[in-house]
Amino acid sequence: MDMIKLQEQFIEELLESTPEDWERIEVHYERYAWSGETSEIYIANSFVGSEKTDLDLTIEALEGLQALQDHPPQGQAEPWTWLKFVLDDSGRYHFDYQYGVPPLVAREMAAQKG
Repeated sequence: MDMIKLQEQFIEELLESTPEDWERIEVHYERYAWSGETSEIYIANSFVGSEKTDLDLTIEALEGLQALQDHPPQGQAEPWTWLKFVLDDSGRYHFDYQYGVPPLVAREMAAQKG
């Protein structure tokens, strides 16, 4: 399956866990392996004006993100480790793929070092 199809599949699954009334959806997702474990963390919110609501992603939406990570963007030798996703109510969306140690995992790692 190509990257665009995987992205569209994720968006469809994401909308399953979104309330009816929203103007913008933002997802911050991290999946990173370290110390023999894989850490998966996300923050998802919908917005109406300045009002923010937490979203619980479905298992299918999380599986969609994992499928995207298993399919690196064209020209990339390694998978991304975290992403920022934004969707607005006009249908415009943007996936921002990032590499290296993700920020939430970095905090977790620092906390464990104590």
